Amino acid sequence: MRLQRIIAGALIFASANTLATEGMWLPYMLTDREQEMKEMGMMISAEEIYSINNGSLKDAIVSFGGFCTGEIISDQGLVLTNHHCGYGAIQSHSTVEHNYLEDGYWAKERAGELANPDLFVRFVKYIEDVSVQILEGVNDEMSDQERAEKIEENKKKLIEARRAENDYQYEIKEIYYGNQFIIVASVSYNDVRLVGAPPSSIGKYGADTDNWVWPRHTGDFSMFRIYADATNQPAEYSEENVPFKPYRSLEISLSGTQPGDFTFVYGFPGRTEEYLPAIAVDQMINELNPMKIEIREMILDVTKQYMLSDPQTKIQYSSKYASTANAWKKWIGQVEGVNRTHGIDSIKAAETVFKQKADAEYVEALDQLYALYTEGIEIFKQRDRFIEIAYSGNEAMRFMWGIRDWIQSGDEEGADQIAQRLEGFYKNYNPSVDSAVAIQTFDFWMQDANTNTPEFLEDAFEDGVMMDAYYPNDFFLRPNQKERVMELLEEDPEELAEEIQESEIYELMMGAFNHYINDVLPELRRIQTQIDQQQSVFMRGQMMIGDPKEIYPDANSTLRITYGKVEGFEPEDGITYNTHTYLDGVVAKYVPGDYEFDLPNRVLELFEAKEYGRYAAENGKLPVCFIASNHTSGGNSGSPVLNGNGQLIGLNFDRVWEGTMSDVYFDPSICRNIMVDIRYVLWVTDVYAGAGHLIEEMNITE
Repeated sequence: MRLQRIIAGALIFASANTLATEGMWLPYMLTDREQEMKEMGMMISAEEIYSINNGSLKDAIVSFGGFCTGEIISDQGLVLTNHHCGYGAIQSHSTVEHNYLEDGYWAKERAGELANPDLFVRFVKYIEDVSVQILEGVNDEMSDQERAEKIEENKKKLIEARRAENDYQYEIKEIYYGNQFIIVASVSYNDVRLVGAPPSSIGKYGADTDNWVWPRHTGDFSMFRIYADATNQPAEYSEENVPFKPYRSLEISLSGTQPGDFTFVYGFPGRTEEYLPAIAVDQMINELNPMKIEIREMILDVTKQYMLSDPQTKIQYSSKYASTANAWKKWIGQVEGVNRTHGIDSIKAAETVFKQKADAEYVEALDQLYALYTEGIEIFKQRDRFIEIAYSGNEAMRFMWGIRDWIQSGDEEGADQIAQRLEGFYKNYNPSVDSAVAIQTFDFWMQDANTNTPEFLEDAFEDGVMMDAYYPNDFFLRPNQKERVMELLEEDPEELAEEIQESEIYELMMGAFNHYINDVLPELRRIQTQIDQQQSVFMRGQMMIGDPKEIYPDANSTLRITYGKVEGFEPEDGITYNTHTYLDGVVAKYVPGDYEFDLPNRVLELFEAKEYGRYAAENGKLPVCFIASNHTSGGNSGSPVLNGNGQLIGLNFDRVWEGTMSDVYFDPSICRNIMVDIRYVLWVTDVYAGAGHLIEEMNITE
């Protein structure tokens, strides 16, 4: 929570160390941070990190698929990111016969690099504060609608003007809850091919048990290559495309790190909410998160049973399971972290001081936020139940909702597109899993909703109707009926659409979604609109009181720099965590045949022989992971971790469980990011996998 740092320009509740570790800074803000970064050990200039007119490190950083970060590590367009970021692409190329998730994949030549139709990388050309242009003509006398319309008009006008100057992609984003605006100019490349990935027994080592946990021993990386046309410009996939020639690639250092060393992370953090009032954090930690955790535990337990019993289901659901488990465990960590650090009490104390210092309009905004959150808690619960159960938690409903327009029309012209979507759906769908999950989660919905049970749920369960009958009765949900469905889609799409509409699962889906749209969404929008309005005023009050140079904007998937030091922490009394892990720890966790802690025989053989090549640390061990006090979030997965010279030393992939609350409350005593050491990445690639041809592309310094 940032409020502690900005009241009267003083660090009321944080140590001096907070200044050195907290913050997700937009690149153009680095000039105000440069002195502090140099005092911590940075040897390069802010201009070398981010420059509009000259080449800089930003030219080697990419948004990977819009959900992760990647970095260019060769002059032939080689991209490094996390294994879990490339997981979907790796899975899409995997079959039972060629299981790249289990065995890994390494292209020995360019022809073996595998295309990924829906994958892209995006380079940022520049980011600029355009608040003056966007707020031109906006005044306090305007209604909310008039203000929004004027801002939208100014956005369109500015983008049109910029497009006349350069053929970039442009996006305007608000920061500080609409008090300021930035424009992001970027270029996307859509031909991105899988080059290499270790087996999941390395890239996902520890799986769910170790997720969000330190000490960590995961080689979480994969490699892709960007392809371009003959003029190095973006192009759709073609065999004629050639490897992209980047404007900048990262130099790789084998020097490693020591406790106290300066590090910084360059990437695209997704979303943080560091400026919320205490009541919002309280509801998140004590009411909403516990409910979502319980729902996801049901989904995970059922899914795991099916995955462990069938290899095909394991492949189909590996990515889905990992995604579900990731948020589940994060929410648990948030609850425990905030409670352990007494975060809510600290925020409340800061708000007390804020009320003493701030003007009346800002105090009124905070009071209004408390009233609105109190009023809105029940509708927030209804929102989260729907999302977790009917949308995220039910594959059939989510899919049918996505094609509902066609189902209601049976349009023959849209049949080809529906056929393609059905192909993708059937590939990774098991109705037994979906049915078993639905039975448990919808029963929870009935029980948890209590006196506010939606009418559609009461109708669905009246007279003892059992949901497990829905799925077997609906032939189009069974992949073994795919041929029949496709034939009917081709011969008589209207009949197929009618059969789907008459099914029980479709009726349940429409009931759930109509409940959300008609009963939940209007009230949710009303409350949220008022919260947003008051949050904007409250944010302005925080900015008025504090030093603007010390206030970073919440993450919103735009390019950011965060910096800190390699340092351990004390998760609880009597326990101290060191900063580095080694291959010795990987082998110590080894459990033959275990889905989380099994290891390839070759790793064990290389460990016994101590064949570490040039990648061993000074102590003779092979480094695997390390931690530092960089302030990261979702979206920072795959971000490069750089030393004081701007050299690549690691790959960000996680946070410690005790510090996952850093999205809403950053505590420098326990908030740490987890990184795979670049030496482990190179050792796996070179010594383990024998892909030395990739190492030869890289610019590596000893």
